[in-house]
Amino acid sequence: MTGRERVLMALNHQEPDRVPRTIWVDGGEIMDRVVGRFGSYAAFLDELDTDQFQAFPGPPGMVDWEAWSAEHEPNRRGPGLSQGAMSIDDALEAPFTDPSAPSIYEPIKEAIEFHQRQKGRAIWVQTPGCFETANGIIGMENQLMEMALQPDKMQALYRRQVEWSKVYIETCLALGVDVIHISDDLGENGRMLFSPSVFRSVVSPAMAEEAAFVRERSPYLSLHSCGYFDDVVGDLADMGFNCMHPFQESAGMDIPSIKARYGDRVTIYGGLDVRHTLPTGDRERIRAEVERVVGGCKQGGGLLYCSSHTVHKDCSIDDVLYAYELADRIGRY
Repeated sequence: MTGRERVLMALNHQEPDRVPRTIWVDGGEIMDRVVGRFGSYAAFLDELDTDQFQAFPGPPGMVDWEAWSAEHEPNRRGPGLSQGAMSIDDALEAPFTDPSAPSIYEPIKEAIEFHQRQKGRAIWVQTPGCFETANGIIGMENQLMEMALQPDKMQALYRRQVEWSKVYIETCLALGVDVIHISDDLGENGRMLFSPSVFRSVVSPAMAEEAAFVRERSPYLSLHSCGYFDDVVGDLADMGFNCMHPFQESAGMDIPSIKARYGDRVTIYGGLDVRHTLPTGDRERIRAEVERVVGGCKQGGGLLYCSSHTVHKDCSIDDVLYAYELADRIGRY
């Protein structure tokens, strides 16, 4: 059985031979240690026997910052204005890049060729979400303010973003991507970044449009949201998100509870806490977490084991290997 076959079975709430797995690793020091020990990141993934790979688009991003800064600050030198520099009115008129630009898809094509065709892994592709993308255009503080003061304008910006993303999504699926993975951080520690009612009235309409566009073309749709978003998991499932990452328990999420309430509709993608468990180096604590999450949530498929975000430099590679060895053993069907 290939990793891709294993992942698709789990997404369809079927039990493969074992729980599929993947990992997110930060750049910098931890990646240097990985490469120093295994020779390459690809070799590290082989060591863990991962089943899926997260691909990211290449440049340019959604906003044409060069064109906008040339018009608004013609005497400015350098690569353009920093993200989050626009007002909402500027953002509604700002030039967007061409979503069919070949450079966007080069790293995605490379991931498909190597990880899917050669290694047999499923391919997830990072895809712009409404709220998170707007943070990079007008800044989070401004966006939260405008959601309260000018919600109609925020919705208009979200719709602009979704139109760009539709071309991107369709192109990725045509290339052979298995799962569109929309990144839209909705939460912080212990609560959402805005109320569930604001989510439903301001963010949800455009988000649902993007989700429906994907589900008309693919049976699978995944969401990444950092932080706490338990209040709207049901809303997201109703939109068509049938996989969600990472359900950060360190931010107040409860994976076994999610499994009990939504396990027939939502595949859990996550499970290894990289904030409060893995950095401790406490093997008993790591074991208990793997047993609780993998052992307790693998029944009926619907579980993809992964780090709860990127593994950082405060984590030991040996502890990562230990966690994944346990997940392999405990995750057998």
